[in-house]
Amino acid sequence: MVSNKEKIFDISIDLFSQFGFDGVSVRQIASKVGIKESSIYNHYNSKESILDAILDYYIDEMTSKEIPLSQASQNLDVSFDYFYKVGLDLYISKLSEPKMMKITRIILIESYHNEKIKNFVKMAIIDHAIAGWVELFDLMKQKKLIKDDADSKQLAESFFYYGLFLLYEHFIINYPEDDSEFLMKLGPRSENHMKLVFNSVRVVE
Repeated sequence: MVSNKEKIFDISIDLFSQFGFDGVSVRQIASKVGIKESSIYNHYNSKESILDAILDYYIDEMTSKEIPLSQASQNLDVSFDYFYKVGLDLYISKLSEPKMMKITRIILIESYHNEKIKNFVKMAIIDHAIAGWVELFDLMKQKKLIKDDADSKQLAESFFYYGLFLLYEHFIINYPEDDSEFLMKLGPRSENHMKLVFNSVRVVE
């Protein structure tokens, strides 16, 4: 049986993704859940604390699928194409969950004017991802897969920011594009960009 706390969480995601964080009141959330407004505070201190829980859930879900550097090293030994495909498939699998799609939309839209979410995007999403890619490109240099003089930071930004653009394109520019159509195109577009960037710095034997 779904608890009231879970209902509050899920309905808040639905409402925030449709109307924005500022466009939803605690009273509306309670009404949709079917409880009194005061009952919300038995589970969350404020609407802001519901948002905090949503952001924590999102980053926990996304990072739970991260490939450890040791396994990444093994996958790179097979090929960079294989390594990238494994990571991309995990990412798309997680993103394709309806709840995660809705939270992604909340994050992208609210980052324009919500300081908490703007900082979340910068630190928990962008900075974290760029640091991880820099570490991987440095590893690829050690394995002689890419040129020694390749700029790991610039490569990391090229990889990550294109993926971020695809999300913005879907959730904001092309809204309300069908999610399944977007997810179907996400893999091939990401892989084509990966090959373009990787081929520019790969070591040719």
